[in-house]
Amino acid sequence: MSAYTIAGGGIAGASIGYHLAKAGHTVTIYDRGDTGQATAASAGIICPWVSQKRNKNWYRLVTAGARYYPEFVKTIEAETGVSTGYKREGALCLFKDDTVLEKGYNRIYSKKENAPEMGEVYKVQREDVKNMHPHLTDLYPGVYVEGGGQIEGANLLKALKAGFLHHGGTWINEDFDRSKSAGLLIYTSGAWAIEQGYQPEIRHQRSEVFHFEVKETVKISDTPVVMALGPIYLVELGANQYAIGTTHEVTESFSTEPSQENYEYLKGLAQRYFPDSEIEDINMMVGLKPFARDYMPYIGYVEDNVFVANGLGSTGLTASPVLGREVAKFLNNEETELNFDDYSYL
Repeated sequence: MSAYTIAGGGIAGASIGYHLAKAGHTVTIYDRGDTGQATAASAGIICPWVSQKRNKNWYRLVTAGARYYPEFVKTIEAETGVSTGYKREGALCLFKDDTVLEKGYNRIYSKKENAPEMGEVYKVQREDVKNMHPHLTDLYPGVYVEGGGQIEGANLLKALKAGFLHHGGTWINEDFDRSKSAGLLIYTSGAWAIEQGYQPEIRHQRSEVFHFEVKETVKISDTPVVMALGPIYLVELGANQYAIGTTHEVTESFSTEPSQENYEYLKGLAQRYFPDSEIEDINMMVGLKPFARDYMPYIGYVEDNVFVANGLGSTGLTASPVLGREVAKFLNNEETELNFDDYSYL
């Protein structure tokens, strides 16, 4: 067995650490708990098949992630007793009119042949939307994807950390010092990759999400994820509680203070999509999401004894569990589902 040191205890680092420790290796994770870690602020939507991105390597990664989720969650929850909050109530993708709906349906349905885990895929007319999601506006028709799900990022990280420790890993809550590393060094430092001094160049987006509650006597839960118009989504946080997001601001700042402008923008969207409901603020969440060249993650060696996995951006929660499994297999010289030549593009 080998020794590994991981710099960065976000979702990617924790997943790689968990899978390596489970395989019997000696693994140490260093994490200093920076505010703004993307995991905690992410909505955690697991529904990659509806994306319009055309990059085939990216698509292979995220669909492998969605396919792995049910098995992964079942295993880690059984090992740790920690709930990840994973659930599959489906995803409802809204379209502005019937013409766009038809195109969207054809595009999404065409992916089902190679992704049976999508489950049923069908059109939802305006008058049927409220049967599926009582709080939601009925202005737009949609496409329902049965296999769509969501995960609670903070709880998933708790489960991964518990699983990592369960399998003998060492977790150190302090800044990483290169002189302390043993064995192969793996950088999974997210938006803070600027500090590590290695290519590829990692930049980050500042993303904000508005959490709110619908003030009604009747409590509604188990609603589908909503992929609204444009890059907007709505996810349920609990009975009558939701999150809407997200904003995207490419920045060099590491500030995690919510902006008044984005608060007003997102609250306005919440009122637009829930027009018949009284909305009460819960809070604003801010996350720093790393991205690399062409918004493609980098996964591979950068020198003989240094490995980097970074740039997952908004797909970090979808991809990280399978990324951990695949990196562990790759480092063990086992056959992998993913071809790492597709992601190590330096």
